[in-house]
Order: sequence, then C-alpha cells, then structure tokens
Amino acid sequence: MQKPRRLIATGAFALAATGAAVVGTVVAAPAASAAVAPGNYTFTTFNFGIPSSTPASIHDGVLTLHSPIGPANYRIIDVPGGGYIDSGQGQRYFLGGESFFGPFVIGHNTLTPR
Repeated sequence: MQKPRRLIATGAFALAATGAAVVGTVVAAPAASAAVAPGNYTFTTFNFGIPSSTPASIHDGVLTLHSPIGPANYRIIDVPGGGYIDSGQGQRYFLGGESFFGPFVIGHNTLTPR
C-alpha cells in the first residue's frame, strides 16, 4: 500500500513544481513597451460618432493633449502590443485602437506623427 501513495505524492509534487515554473515564468516576464515613440502627434478620436482632433506629444511615457484650455497629461499604461490611457472620466483609449466607456466600445482613435 505504501508504493501507490508514494507514486501519487511524487506525481502531485511534479505537477505542482511544473505549474509553479510556468506561473513563475509568466509573472517574471517583462512588461511590453507601449511601442509609441516619443515625439509630436495629432491625436484623433471618433467617439459616439463625433470626430475630434488635437495636437499631442509623448515624452517619458506621458501623453500630453494640447487644447485651448491648456494641456492635459495622461500616463501611458504599457500592455502587450501597445498601451492605453484612462481619461479619469470612465473612458479608456487604447492608443491607435478602440476607445471604451466602461465595458462598451464607443469609437476609435489614432496617433499620427506630425
């Protein structure tokens, strides 16, 4: 009776060690870069069917939107394949992709070098 228990315990240990190695690899993987080069851009959105465009710049991982009432700064959050910003009002903009209001897609945006 001792051998089947030992075999099960050894198998369980091997499975746990393999799982820990996989999880450790995933957790230890470096974060992807936002892949948006620093510089000057035009930030264009098309949200709720309304187009909007403003000069923008990216420096040190911060997107600055230049508007008539002054600059608005947003920290770019790095994710695999790009980055996003949160407006602070429930909107999330995946740079060069879709725009969300909460869980709902409300439009898209682009960053065009100028």
